Amino acid sequence: MKKILFTALSTLIGLGGISPAFAQELLPAPRISGIIVPPYHLVLPENLKDYKTVETAAKSKSVALSTNKTGQTGYLGIHLETQGDKLLIDAVQPNSPAAAAKIQVGDQLISFEKEPLKSVSEFRDRLQTLEPGHRVQLQVSREGKTIDIQSELTATSRPMKPDAPQPVMGVRVQDSDDSSGVKVENVNEGSTANKAGLKVGDIITKFDGSAVTYPQKFTDLLGEKKPTDTVTLEVKRADKVLALKVPLESSTNQRGGGGRGNRGGWDDRIARTWQNPVFRLAIVGVEYPDLKHNEKIRLEDWKQSFFSIGTYNTTNATGQKTHGSVCDYYLEQSFGKLKVQGKVFDWVQLPKKRLEYGGSTTVNSKTDYLKEVTDKLIAREGKDALKDFDGIFFIYAGDRATTNRGSLYWPHRANFTYEGKRWPYFIINEMASPQRMTDISVMCHEFGHMLGLPDLYARPENPGSEGVGVWCAMSNQLGSGRPQHFSAWCKEQLNWIQPVTLDPTVKQKLVLAPIEEDTHQCFKVLVRPDGSEYYLLENRRRKGFDSNLPAEGLLVWRILNNRPILEESHGIEGPRGPTSFLGMVPFPSNSNNSFTPYTMPSSRSQLGGGLPVYITNIQRQPGGLISFWIGYEFE
Repeated sequence: MKKILFTALSTLIGLGGISPAFAQELLPAPRISGIIVPPYHLVLPENLKDYKTVETAAKSKSVALSTNKTGQTGYLGIHLETQGDKLLIDAVQPNSPAAAAKIQVGDQLISFEKEPLKSVSEFRDRLQTLEPGHRVQLQVSREGKTIDIQSELTATSRPMKPDAPQPVMGVRVQDSDDSSGVKVENVNEGSTANKAGLKVGDIITKFDGSAVTYPQKFTDLLGEKKPTDTVTLEVKRADKVLALKVPLESSTNQRGGGGRGNRGGWDDRIARTWQNPVFRLAIVGVEYPDLKHNEKIRLEDWKQSFFSIGTYNTTNATGQKTHGSVCDYYLEQSFGKLKVQGKVFDWVQLPKKRLEYGGSTTVNSKTDYLKEVTDKLIAREGKDALKDFDGIFFIYAGDRATTNRGSLYWPHRANFTYEGKRWPYFIINEMASPQRMTDISVMCHEFGHMLGLPDLYARPENPGSEGVGVWCAMSNQLGSGRPQHFSAWCKEQLNWIQPVTLDPTVKQKLVLAPIEEDTHQCFKVLVRPDGSEYYLLENRRRKGFDSNLPAEGLLVWRILNNRPILEESHGIEGPRGPTSFLGMVPFPSNSNNSFTPYTMPSSRSQLGGGLPVYITNIQRQPGGLISFWIGYEFE
C-alpha cells in the first residue's frame, strides 16, 4: 500500500510557513489503517512559557456526558427561603418529586448530593446541572433530627417531538366511493400491513372496533396507538368481510428508505456513526435511451475521483482542476482513520427515458427505481456482485435534472432494502453542467451522511434555523472540487478527534495548535458538568482541503444536547450569523477577542444556570497558534 506521511508543520517549515521555533518534534510514527501519522508535540516559544497545551492543561474531572435528549433540567418541586444561615423549605409543589419523597414545609436543607449548600442560588445552579430521571440525594433537618432523602427528578414539561417515532403499518388510504370506509391506495412491501395480508383496493371499515369513514379518522386512530401495539382491522374485499390483525411498528423502522426530507427535525443521522477503518463503496452509473453518459469520462476517471490516493491533483476528464479524491479527503481529516475503497461498475441501461423516472417524491417511486437498477446490475454481474460492499453510490447520466426537493434526482442519502439487506445509498448527477464533470464536493457531503452525520445547513423545513455556513462540509459547500473540513463536532462524533475536557472555573493560559495537526488539538469546555451543553474550541487554518476557508482562527462551537451551533465572533445572531462578515467569524476579530457571559455573542448557558465560561485575551500567535486565557473573570 502506498504510504502517506502527514507532516504538516514540518512541511510548512520548509515552505517558510512556520519558524523552527514552533516546530513539532516528530517521534516514532504509529500506524493507523496503513497510513503513517506522526505523533504531534508542540514546543512553545519563550514568550508563551507560562501557557499550557492540550498535553499539559488541567483537565476537568467532570467528563461523564449526559444522555439527556429532552433539553430540560431536573425538577424537584421545592421553594427555598433563607433565614440567617439556614436554607428552609417554605413550599412543596403538589404531585412533585419532592412531595412524593415526603419533603415537608419547614425542613432545613443541609446538603444536596452530599455537598453542603450556602445559598438558594447555589442550590438552583447545582440542580440545573442534573437531568430528569436522576436520583438526587438530600439531607434535611426536621425537628432536631437529620433525615436522608432520595428523590427522582422529573422534567417540568413533556413536549411532543415532531421527529419522535410514530406508530405505522405501512399503508396509504384514500376516500372510498361509497363512504363506507377508507380505500387502501398503497401497501409498502415488507410492511406489517403487507405481512398481515392487507391489499390495495381493500376497504377498511373499522379500526379496533371504531368506524372509519374518512382518511383523517384512520390517521387519528392510528396516532393514538403505540408502535408496539397490534390492531384489528375490519376489511371489505369483494363480497367478503375480513378481520386482520396488524402489528404496528415504529416510523423509524419503516423499510424502503426515502429522502431525508421525509423526516422531521434537524437531526437526520443514521443510528450510529461509522467507526470502521475502511468503507467499501460500489459506484453504479445509470443511463437511459434518451440520455447516455459522457464518453469523455471513463470508468477509470470515476475510480480516480473516488478511490485514488495522492494522484488526483491535476485536472479531471473534462479539464477542471482537482485537489484530491474522496479517499484523499477522508484520509486527511480523519488523520488516516478512514479509507474509502470500492469499485466502479459499468453503466446500467434502463428502458425508459430519464424524466419518466424520478418525478415523484414518494418512497415507493425511489425504491422501485433503485431496485430496477440493482436488478439489472445483479443480472449482468452475478448475484454476489455487491457482496463485499457497505454502501452504493448511484450516478445518473447527464447534468442535474430539474426536479423538486425530495424527489429521486435531488442529491440525497437514504436507504433502500434489496433482497432482505438494507443498503445505504446516495445519488447524484454525472455532470455539474453540460461541459463539467461533477466534482467531489457534493460527493464528500453526501458520503458524510453515510457515515452518520446530519445536514448542518439552514433547512427550509426548519424556518429560522441558523445552519453553520461554510465552516463545515455538512453545511454549505465551498465548491471548486475542494470541500472544506468537517466541524470539530462532526469529527468528535466520528471519533476522529479526542478533545481535551476543561473545567472553565479553573484558571489557565492555553495554546491551541491547528486542529489539522493532531487528534487532540481541540478543547471541550463544559458549560454543564453532565455534558448536555459544552463548547468545542478548534483552531482552523487554510491548508489542505481547508485552503479555501474565508478566514483562519478560533472557531467556537456551542454543543447543545448534541446539536452544534456556531458562535460567531462578529456577534450577529440568527440565520445570518454564519454567512455575514466571513472574515470575522473566527476569534479574535475587530468585534471580539473574548467570549464571556457579557460579550455578544454570550457564553451563558442556553439551558439556564451552568458554569461560567470566560475565554479572554484570544490572540493569534506566529506559526498559526491561538492563545487565550480561561477562567479569568475580568469585570
